[in-house]
Amino acid sequence: MKRLYILTAVVIALAVTSCYKIVNTVVPEEVTAGETFIVTMTVADDGDGNQRFINDWSIAGIRVPEGWTVAMPAMAHQAFAEDWVYLEDGSKAAKKYSMQSNDKATAIFNEACPKNGYEWHGFQSRAKVPKFMAACWRNGCDSIQVSFKVTVPADYAPGTYDIDFIGGDEEDDAGIDKYTNAAAAKGTRVFHVGSFTHAYIDHKFPAFSRKVTVVADPTKVVSVSDSEGEGKGIYTLDGKRVNKADKKGIYIQNGKKTVTSNR
Repeated sequence: MKRLYILTAVVIALAVTSCYKIVNTVVPEEVTAGETFIVTMTVADDGDGNQRFINDWSIAGIRVPEGWTVAMPAMAHQAFAEDWVYLEDGSKAAKKYSMQSNDKATAIFNEACPKNGYEWHGFQSRAKVPKFMAACWRNGCDSIQVSFKVTVPADYAPGTYDIDFIGGDEEDDAGIDKYTNAAAAKGTRVFHVGSFTHAYIDHKFPAFSRKVTVVADPTKVVSVSDSEGEGKGIYTLDGKRVNKADKKGIYIQNGKKTVTSNR
């Protein structure tokens, strides 16, 4: 399928004293029902001059329609630093780390920021991740890029749907588990950045909420019914009724998928 990608918002965790900003994400404008696609997100230090070299948990959430599944590819968390930033062992601070699904993050995000017909999927890094948010005295700040792997069910209704993001971080060893519920996490960096306007979100970027259009799988026979009875009549693959004279290409008649001849 030919793809058109959109640059937009991104949310994930950076350093405690550093304020990070949304930079971009790459999201497909259109996907097919049953398809799995990658959403790549990046945030960067705001260049406020503070230098903080610490380890903390990265926390991220993505809100998608109910029934969609979300996972993270291996080593989905990538940290990039300027050439002059190095680890203690002398290696450059450009590393990949894994994140995993987190039930507490999922529950807190769904409790705090619900939306009818949608659900949050929360993630936390598998361990504390080194953060190198150094003073950006030149154009090219440190950044973190994270990827989500989203799957649309094969039988999902075609249409246009919203995708939103939350990002944050936690320095304490307990990570997000230190919070008993959403109210306990309100005002903390768990809700540091979001792509929508909400009281829990510290830094709001509603312009970066995205929409993805789902189209029908052309190989799937759509179940249809009308006054003539189940499966009778002639329909396109997306369930639209057509006249016998107008049937072209692949269509459904009497419940069977049929290809018109080229005569």
